[in-house]
Amino acid sequence: MNKFLSPLFLGIVALILLNVSCNKNDDIPIYNATEQFKTDSVLLKNYVESKFPDAQYDAETGIWYEMLATGTGTYTYKIIDTLNAKHLKFSPTVKYVGKLLNGNIFDQTEAGKTSTFNIRTNTGYQYPFDSTIIPAWTFAFAPKRIGDMKLGGLTEKGLQKGAKIHIMVPSRWAHGSLAMGKIPANSPLDFVIEVIDIK
Repeated sequence: MNKFLSPLFLGIVALILLNVSCNKNDDIPIYNATEQFKTDSVLLKNYVESKFPDAQYDAETGIWYEMLATGTGTYTYKIIDTLNAKHLKFSPTVKYVGKLLNGNIFDQTEAGKTSTFNIRTNTGYQYPFDSTIIPAWTFAFAPKRIGDMKLGGLTEKGLQKGAKIHIMVPSRWAHGSLAMGKIPANSPLDFVIEVIDIK
C-alpha cells in the first residue's frame, strides 16, 4: 500500500507544481514607481503647457499648481503630539472637483453643497502617505514648514479660508498603481479645491 501511495502522492504533487508554474504569467509588468513618476511628469508637462500655461511647477513634488485665490483666513497649522507620534491635524470645509487628464470627472462636491474632512497626517517616517487623505491634498493644504519641521507644502502658510487652488499631480501622490472606482491605476489627477472654512 505504501509503495502505491508514495508514487501517487508524488505524481499529484508534480502535477500541482507543473500547473502552478504554467499559470505563472511572465508577461505581467513589474510596477516601477520611479519610471511611473517619469511617465507622469511628461504627461503632466504636456497637459499643463497645452491648457494651463500659467501654472507653477513644484520641483520637490512634481506637482503643478495655480493659486486661483489666496484667501483671507489666518489659520495657523499645528503639529499635534499624540502617543509619541506627531500629526498634522486640521478640519477643512471645501468645494472640489477631481478630474482625470482626459477631462472625465471622477468626484466632486454636489452643487450648492460643501464637504468637511477631518484630516490627520502622520509627519513621521511615512509622511505624507500615512494620512486620511491622499498625499496630493496634504501638499496642497500644508505649509512649507512648521517650525523646524519641513512639510513640503506648496505655499508658505498653507491653504487658508477663501483660498482656491488648482493642482495637477503625479499618480505617486494620488492612488499610485491602485485603481480606485472611476480612477484607473497610475493616473495623474487634476483637482480644483476651494476652502470655505478651516479649523
